[in-house]
Amino acid sequence: MATEPFSQLVLRADLEELSRLESWLGTLSREFLLSPLLAYRLDICLTELMTNVIGYAFPDGTAGTVAIRCWRDPDQIVVRMIDDGAPFDPTSYVSPDLPKSLAEATVGGWGVRLVRQYADELCYRRSADANQLTLVFRWLAGDVSTG
Repeated sequence: MATEPFSQLVLRADLEELSRLESWLGTLSREFLLSPLLAYRLDICLTELMTNVIGYAFPDGTAGTVAIRCWRDPDQIVVRMIDDGAPFDPTSYVSPDLPKSLAEATVGGWGVRLVRQYADELCYRRSADANQLTLVFRWLAGDVSTG
């Protein structure tokens, strides 16, 4: 695995920052020559995780930050999100049961499930009063565009 991030973005934990995240992901996708499917997987995961940090990591209303580092290895994309919010380990979070019908479905609570679906690996650790979540997206056939 690479030891230095290829690209980094630091955001305030604020909904207004989602547009900066979207723009950064677009640039990253072009620079890495990602397929539309892999770019979509990255977008879903990082948007869901960022939204969760914004909504839950700072319950006392303090201002927080999120650093996102991304690098490309020969066989995978690795993303590390670091936030200074309340401890939360999405790898140990127990997702609620899926609803049996559309009438039973509720808004919210789907983010961690989506991240687990779209990322190939998740690794969490709490270090220096920060959440560190590493996501791995392995290259699949067609994941890298040729131009």
